[in-house]
Amino acid sequence: MAILIRAFNPADAGFVLSLAQRFSEFDLPEWRSLDEIDNTSRNRLRKAVEQSQSGSAIFIAEEESGGSVGFIHLETETDYFTGKKQGRIADLAVAKPYEARGIGFRLLETAEDWARGQGYDLLSLIVFEGNTRARELYDRYGFGPEVLKYVKPVRPRKNTVTSGSRGRLRK
Repeated sequence: MAILIRAFNPADAGFVLSLAQRFSEFDLPEWRSLDEIDNTSRNRLRKAVEQSQSGSAIFIAEEESGGSVGFIHLETETDYFTGKKQGRIADLAVAKPYEARGIGFRLLETAEDWARGQGYDLLSLIVFEGNTRARELYDRYGFGPEVLKYVKPVRPRKNTVTSGSRGRLRK
């Protein structure tokens, strides 16, 4: 199966939006809901396909026959430490029947070519820890962790009493 990578066109919007649920098809953290992830993904992708932003691009992977099988959405961001522009993979999805056929790898090659063409030294992405399939792909391609984001849900304390003028908490 030959895969072609081409630039997004408005007729691809429905296909891109149809893959929004791919971003929640793994064990989500307990504090994230399926609806929260799916709605946010769909809204972000809708904005990306309807309003082309400067410094961004979407590429479509398709079979020779013309059927779309995956996409990658790229954005420009500013590096926190250097202040330099860099590329960021905002979204990458492959239709389920086409997984494990090298399409994700081809889309990553396209992302790197795009970043190189923009004159960027770095290409970054964010991935859920539980998304092991994607993490394995990124590891094989040569991505590695730089910083880790730790999250802790803040829940109300039980039996908390405020006492004294200093406002100390007692259990």
